[in-house]
Amino acid sequence: MASQEFSGSGGGSRLARDTVLALIVGFLTGALAIPIVINLGLRTVLRIPLFSLPPIGAVLFAIALLVASLVAGRVPSLFEFAKFALTGVLNSGVDFGVLNSLMLITGVSSGAGFVAFKSVSVTLGTINSYLWNKYWTFDTAKSAGARRELVSFLVVTLVAVGLNVAGADVIVNVIGAPRGVSTKLWANFGAISGAGLTLFTNFFGYKFFVFKKPATVALES
Repeated sequence: MASQEFSGSGGGSRLARDTVLALIVGFLTGALAIPIVINLGLRTVLRIPLFSLPPIGAVLFAIALLVASLVAGRVPSLFEFAKFALTGVLNSGVDFGVLNSLMLITGVSSGAGFVAFKSVSVTLGTINSYLWNKYWTFDTAKSAGARRELVSFLVVTLVAVGLNVAGADVIVNVIGAPRGVSTKLWANFGAISGAGLTLFTNFFGYKFFVFKKPATVALES
């Protein structure tokens, strides 16, 4: 139970460790946001120095995790879900950050080059997701059946990607951009909506199918 997880000195040290990791995740996410801001020409809109994004991300992520720990007693899965959500933001940062970095370096933003860049960024985001969820979110570093776990992860991820793409496709190509909204902006809205559609699919799939912990049986005294 989450309410018992932070009780005692052991729980305090674990919360401290999770907070440090949240700082790292937030810092990396902020750093990955820099090429996105540059590529989309948002520096004038943002109006803050780009080098401030990593520390701002670190602080915000740590605060979010600490707030989740305070209310985790009433909602046992909230703290774990908070770690999953923060990891998910980092995954998106890896995907969009790498993609925009490659586009900035090469000047290529369409055609076969874009498909190749997107393949690289999604692959790196998936690897990042697996490592952070395994070793931090669900803490199954010492779990048995690593091969089954990896196959299950790939299955859940493929299902989630399918939902992601389908949701984005409906918004962008079926509904279409409203009058007065640029297609570029609407495409980003569709991509974000698709990612939001798979958030809970990923969480429950990873928690109960991929990184499922073995049931413990209490011994009677």
